[in-house]
Amino acid sequence: MQTSRLELVRLTVDHVPGYHTIWSDPIAARWSAHGPCQTMEDSREWMSSLLLDANPMGENYAILLNDSHPHASLAPGRFIGWVGTWRTDPVPEVGLIFHRSTWGWGFATEALRAFVNLFWTCKPQFNLLEAYCDTENEASIKVLRKCGFKLVEVTRGDYVLPWMTPSNRDTMRFRLVRPDQLAK
Repeated sequence: MQTSRLELVRLTVDHVPGYHTIWSDPIAARWSAHGPCQTMEDSREWMSSLLLDANPMGENYAILLNDSHPHASLAPGRFIGWVGTWRTDPVPEVGLIFHRSTWGWGFATEALRAFVNLFWTCKPQFNLLEAYCDTENEASIKVLRKCGFKLVEVTRGDYVLPWMTPSNRDTMRFRLVRPDQLAK
């Protein structure tokens, strides 16, 4: 799938180096309960659960820059992030992460909007998508809201991030309903 600046392609083992570049960055991975990956093998193992053979109901995509992006320091074809459903039971849960050098360019919103449209097309059996994020993760909250996700619940103290203060964290659960299901 193409957008004005991005290309979403099915995630494969060929994307491990780009995936590792993001997941080995403690700043980029700080909101994940998984935390940063220390080695390329750690990243390969972490990413393996997203691949089609391990997650046949999932939709997981590498986010690449296409040729139309004008920023000279960001090369076309470069792996800049991942978006997808890392689990689907009981409700598909979408996640995304981007290389820190791309933050603030609107890529997350562009990629998530494209992903949502692709997901509804590829997965007609699902009418909901959910996303979870830390109550202090303002960037993710903003992206989810821009893409139409609505806050449905806040859970207090439901997970721990030892590298954060406070380490006991609160989670926001967002939901997006398939557009043709809204009137029902």
